[in-house]
This record gives sequence, C-alpha cells and structure tokens, in this order.
Amino acid sequence: FVDFSTYFGYCQQHLDKAEGRVFLKHIREVKERVEEGPPATKITRLAIGVEGGFDANKDQFEYEDRYSVHIRTVEGSQQDLELTCATLPEIVRQTADKVIAFASAGQQEDNKQWEGDVRKNSKHSETLKQLDNGVKVPPGPWKCSKCDKTDNLWMNLTCGTILCGRRYYDGSGGNNHAPEYYEETKYPLAVKLGTITPQGGDVYSYDEDDMVVDTQLAKHLKHFGIDMMACVQTDKTMNELEIAANMNLKLEYDNILESGVALEPVFGAGYLGLINMGNTCYMNSILQVMVNCLSKMPNRYLSYNLQNIDPESLPGRLRALVYYSQNPGHYSIAPDKLERGHENGIRPRLLKSIIGAGHQEFSSSRQQDAHEYFLHLISILEREERKTPTLQCTDELRFELEDRIQCNSSKKVLYKTRKEYCLSLGIPLEAATNFAAASEWETKKAKLEESGEKIKAEDCINYKVDMQDCLKKLSLPETISDFLSSATNQKTTANKTTGFKTFPNFLMFQMRRFTLTANWQPKKLDVLLNVPDELDLEHLRSSGLQQGEVELPEGPIEAPLEPDPTIVENLMNMGFGFESCRKAAYHTKNAGLEQAMEWILTHMDDPDLNSPLVIEQPKSSSGPAAADAEAIQMLCAMGFTEKQAEKALQKCDNNLERAADWIFSHADELNEEEEEVIPTLPDGPGRYRLRAFISHMGSSTACGHYVCHIKDSQGRWVLYNDEKVAVSVTPPKDRAYMYLYERY
Repeated sequence: FVDFSTYFGYCQQHLDKAEGRVFLKHIREVKERVEEGPPATKITRLAIGVEGGFDANKDQFEYEDRYSVHIRTVEGSQQDLELTCATLPEIVRQTADKVIAFASAGQQEDNKQWEGDVRKNSKHSETLKQLDNGVKVPPGPWKCSKCDKTDNLWMNLTCGTILCGRRYYDGSGGNNHAPEYYEETKYPLAVKLGTITPQGGDVYSYDEDDMVVDTQLAKHLKHFGIDMMACVQTDKTMNELEIAANMNLKLEYDNILESGVALEPVFGAGYLGLINMGNTCYMNSILQVMVNCLSKMPNRYLSYNLQNIDPESLPGRLRALVYYSQNPGHYSIAPDKLERGHENGIRPRLLKSIIGAGHQEFSSSRQQDAHEYFLHLISILEREERKTPTLQCTDELRFELEDRIQCNSSKKVLYKTRKEYCLSLGIPLEAATNFAAASEWETKKAKLEESGEKIKAEDCINYKVDMQDCLKKLSLPETISDFLSSATNQKTTANKTTGFKTFPNFLMFQMRRFTLTANWQPKKLDVLLNVPDELDLEHLRSSGLQQGEVELPEGPIEAPLEPDPTIVENLMNMGFGFESCRKAAYHTKNAGLEQAMEWILTHMDDPDLNSPLVIEQPKSSSGPAAADAEAIQMLCAMGFTEKQAEKALQKCDNNLERAADWIFSHADELNEEEEEVIPTLPDGPGRYRLRAFISHMGSSTACGHYVCHIKDSQGRWVLYNDEKVAVSVTPPKDRAYMYLYERY
C-alpha cells in the first residue's frame, strides 16, 4: 500500500501505521516457478546485468501485478476501486499512474549494470600515426623482440614491434618490455596477439592507461599485413584471464564454506539472511557482524519512534534492519513453510544506497574490500550519531593506541595517541611453526607453475602462524631513521613502540594477508592462523609518561614528507605508474615496500590514482595551525560564516580547496557547537573472547566472495553466507580476514 499523502509504502500488517486515507494497492501474484538449471549461456564477460555476464537478479518466478485504489474512511470502513472505475477522480487516477511508473529504490538498483571490462573508444583511434617501415607481421609463431617470451605478446600499432606485456602481480605475465617501449617512444596503442577476431581484439592504451576500443583496428592491422576478418582467437583475452583467476580458487572456497558437510540451516530471530544483490557480500558480512554483535545497535535504533523517523534515512533503514534481524517473521523460515513466491532474507538496497551515497566505489556494483567498507560505515555512523550523542554504537569499537618515541640522541620521549576502530596486523611468515616445509613447498609450487604442471590440492602446505606472533610485532621497537629531534634540532634516529591506551568493548582485527615474493611481486598469503578463542592483551597496555622520563619539547615545524625514491623505483619496476608509486609511498609514510604495495593494490580502481601527488603542508608539533585569515575571507565570500570557514580550514590544514570540498560534504556538521563533545572512550580489562570473523575467498579483496561466522547465544558458530544461514560444523577460524573479539 503506497500512501498518496506521504508516498511511504506499507504492508498489510503495518497499514494501521499510515497517516493517509487513500492508497495505491499493489498485489503481485505468482504465476509459475521458473526451474533452476545450468546457465543458458557461457560467462564470457566480467560483468553483471549485461549480455555475456552474470545475471545476479534473475527472478525465480513469473509474476502478475494488479493495482487498485484502496480507501479508508474515518469510521474505519475500507473499499477497493479499480483504476478503470468511472467514479474515480481524475487526480487520483493520475497520481496512481505516476506511482506505478516511478521506479522504486530496489528497481533502480536492479537496473544498474556493472561491467568490469567496459571499455571506452580510444582518443588515438582516429589520429594514430603509423610508420611506413615495411614491417609485415606473419600469422605466427611470435616472440618478444627483446626476450624469449612467446606468450602475453603485444604488437605496437604504430611501428609493428612485438613485445611482451606487464609482469602480473603474482610474478607471471611478461617482462614489462611493452610498457618500457612506450616510455621510450610514446607510441600509445598495442594489441594483444592471439585475441584478434573479426569482432575486434584486446587493445591497450598506455597513454590512457586502460584497455580501450580501437575503432579503426581493422585499418591499423591491415597496415602490417593482418586481415582482421580472417583472424581466429588463439590466446585468452584479458577478461577470460581474470574470470579464470577468480574461478580457480576451489580449495579456499571448499574450506571456508565447509563444502561436503551437511550444514543445518537455522531460522528465526538472529538468523536473518541478507540477499546478495550482485557483489554486495562484503556489505552483508559487515552488517551481520555489527547488527548481531554490538549490544548498542538494537538499543539505539529500536528506540526511534516509527512516527517520527524518516524511513528513507540512515536511522530509518538501520532501524528496519535491526528490527527484522530480531523479528524476521516470514523472511527467515524453513523452506517447507515458505509461501510460494516468497524468499528467505531481505535485500538492503536502500541502506546500500544511503551508505554509499557520494562514494565512487561503495555506490557502485563492484566488489569492495570489507575492511575499507567497515571503516567507511564507521565514519558515516559517527557523523549521524553526533546528532544524538547520548548513545553511540561506534563507541563500542573505538580505542586509542599510544606511540612512545624516544630520541636516541637526547633520550627524551614523545607520547602520541591516535584513535582507531580496527587494528591491522602483519603476518610474520618467519614465525611459522612449519617454516622450512612451507618454504620448500613454495619453491616447488613455483617450478610446477612455470612448467605448466597441475598442482594437486592435497600436496599444498600452508604456513602455520600463531596470532600471538602477529601481536608481538605491535610492541617490538621500531627504528625511525631521519628523526628530526626537537631537543637537538638535528636529524637522528629514534625508537618507537606502540601500546593500547584504552581497550574497547569490541576489538576488531584485520589481518594483512598480502605480502611480496622474492621477485618483489605481491601475492595473497597461503597462511593458516592459530587464532585463540580467548586473548589477554593487558601486557600490551601503554603506561604513559613514566617517572624519570623527560618529554621532548614542542618542536619546530616538521619537514614535509617526501616519497622514498627506493620504494617508488621498486614499485615502478613492477609496472606501476610513477605518480601512483609516489602516492603509495607517501600515504604509507614510507613504511616499506610491503605496505606501499598493499596500498596500491587496494586503490587500483581510484580514478585519480595516476594524477599528480599533492603533498600536504607540514604541521607544527605544537598543535593545529590557526586558520589563514585570507582563506577565511575567501570562504566567507562564498556565503559561509567565519566560524564555519575557520572550522573547515583547521580540519584541512589550511588547504583552501580541500576546505571548500569539506564544507560541501559535511554540511550537517557546520552548525554544530564550536566546542565539540568528545565522547569518553570505554576502557576496561584487555581480555577478550572471539565473537565473529569475516572470511574472504579470492585472489584479491577487489574480487571473490565474503562470508562471516558469528557465535550465537547458544555458543554455536553460525555461518552467514548472504541469504543462507546455517550452523557451522568446523568454523574456518584459521583462514579469516577480519576478527571481532568481545571483552569478558
């Protein structure tokens, strides 16, 4: 029922909550079930909702929709009128037609298509200059003109030179001769040999740094004696390689999803499934953990009055999610009791749209990193909860780390605290209990892959690392080189250690499961973690300034951070662009090649990845700088108050352009009191029990699949795999990506 006075929708059960008297009544009748079977067509494109791609939203039923106008009188009587009724006022009929024609939030999401391989026409297609050098390319075999590679070969469309392509993240692929040739010649377009067919071929534009469509490919190939209409495919396209990489993970999937074991489905309160709307498993897993574990979530969002809350707002959508999680009704019942045409689970479409609004990645239909989404969701919740700060759910996850930095010249110390919501831990392979055997297997596996031999799953040997060894790295002293000491005003070295200043009610960990091979190539670690059910972290508590310690004086302005040229050079040797390498080093504060590689892998889809790096102005160690008077005047000229302009500039280190962007993206914060209320962080014993974990299956966090396991009130581990919810028999704690511990 759609209320004509508010345009809110209601089901039959909650119709009495509506304010209006006139509604559009929509009945959907199930006509016939469509039998499930194998895909009608082969998956040939890394895409959703387009021909050749995955059909994530295919209906399992055929439906017939019927509409009428439902009228409630003040006395309580009800009447339904057909839209064709002669006595129906014209204004009511027109309103009904508009409501029917308007796409709902769910339909709009369904209509979204995502193509991982969408390609634009190259700007060089019409203007490409080809050399009259007499080169004619034979039909094969081909070889790189600079090495012995005979696969992954690309022909430059300007001069006809054949060269091997980029070295892939796992060490396979080419030797980077094609991209290096572009740096020498600036000839922009190359086609992958073996992918050419009458329909086209894989064309890469080094200038545009993307796969493109060459609208004049037939003409360009003919210049070198190649008849495109007579070509047949002899090598895998880039799309086929990516699809194969994402499907070649059966062992990991089987272990995490407990394949081969009859898992008992569970239904009812706490076991509501969330339907995957096409690459939304990362969101489903994070929401399940937060809604089912954080005690303040139901306390806050169920306290909202239905009559006073906007159902299309973030609190409105979270209230609905929390409510249905605790009262799932017909959304979580046994299949034999499921009404025809209904399905278990709900689709949090509008919630996805609200959380992802304005964010280029989270508003898309692409797969995302669950860890990054978790931090984004926290920032959104924080902003919303500031409006009513009496009960903040994010408090349960917030904690402070304290860095102790000791100048090795003066022996004076500096204590710095930082707010965190998730502790990211590296995995020290050298601490593996089976380091020798696992390392030997890695060497053997590399030889098998090089020779093209099949690798048997039963032969694989995973590194076995204890989580306590990951935590030890947190407290081990770290040497800081080129430390500018405020005591001596000279550069020296310093030692840094980190500890917990506060312990949260719930402690989230992210395990950095990516590392670099001996060839400086990133790869996902095949590691099994020994994860304890209980953790005692009191020994990691920071003690603060101790008696006898002397603090470093407030120092001069720190020198601006410059990207480490060694890190930049190593990344460029792997085939990444100059500016993206500088950004990776800069944003990881030159922490090392591994951290820079992890940053660049998680930002591969950023549209400005290869734009010039903007180095922020240095900050004074004495605190935030005063807002620049001239910049305040410029912002005031745009219509903002002096206090609003000053606040924005202080948030953005006096960067005028960033401050203007901040104002428009934080409009809800502009009228907040100048003295911001800083919530008291929860603190208590650092003793925890494992409550939930999120697992990732795939070659990178930008692809694959996420699921989560949560311990329920009965002490059972429950698997939440989108809409499928079942009791876990052998929970794969050793393979998870994120862990949530609860204080006890």
